[in-house]
Amino acid sequence: MHPIPVRTMKFDVPSAADFHPLYIAGNSVLSYQHTAFGLYAALVEPFVVKSLRRTLERIRDDKLREELDRYCRQESQHYQRHVDFNKVVLEHGYPGLEERLARLRAELDGFLRDGGDQERFCVGYTEGFESYTTQFALRMIESGLYDHKRTHPAFGSLFKWHMLEEIEHRNVAFDVYQHLYGGYLYRVRMCWFTQGHMLRFQDECAMLMSAIDVPRYGERCRITPRQRLQIALFPVGMRLRSMLPGYSPHNYRVPDGIARLSAQFTALAESVR
Repeated sequence: MHPIPVRTMKFDVPSAADFHPLYIAGNSVLSYQHTAFGLYAALVEPFVVKSLRRTLERIRDDKLREELDRYCRQESQHYQRHVDFNKVVLEHGYPGLEERLARLRAELDGFLRDGGDQERFCVGYTEGFESYTTQFALRMIESGLYDHKRTHPAFGSLFKWHMLEEIEHRNVAFDVYQHLYGGYLYRVRMCWFTQGHMLRFQDECAMLMSAIDVPRYGERCRITPRQRLQIALFPVGMRLRSMLPGYSPHNYRVPDGIARLSAQFTALAESVR
């Protein structure tokens, strides 16, 4: 089987009536940050697919061209499944959230339309996104959070599958960027911009949802000032690592358990290509 398998997955999506916002380990910060990431993924992943598919004919390496095609197919599956779960979140009612999503959608559409160095910008944005999410995925899977007794099984499975596939296709955006453009300083600039853009969106959505849920579910939904500081500090090491001169996702040590997890989701998939 190809190391970047394209799985068609089906998850049991909870109803809006059964949804509780603290679905990751019963923890407010973890849950709202994952919800915000799911909202972001449903919009950014169509953007990265469009951005990289535009370069497909210019990829001169057959192996990389196939990997890029598989990357795009994996990402297309991700955003479709997140759209299903995001409907449950949005039906739960969060005034102001749709407006924030509309602003992100307009920003991403603008990135695709802008002239000049637009293609390199979009590929750089994608690589900056992937250089962070790979590290995040490794940390989250190794943490065991998705199997926590207070994690909702459907949401846990969704994010575990998504994080697994982020690890499987971790090299593709970096290799496409290097193949077409190279350039360390531009890549660092795009890592800084992209990761900041993503994390600001997630923080704003998390705080918005938390504030609305406190009156509905109580203080355990509140994100405290101390937790906000933890949120701010959590990505620092990963962001800096992604900008080091010798950075390459090829250098990551992938735990042995990832191969077992890959086989498990392959067995659960409706189809695999």
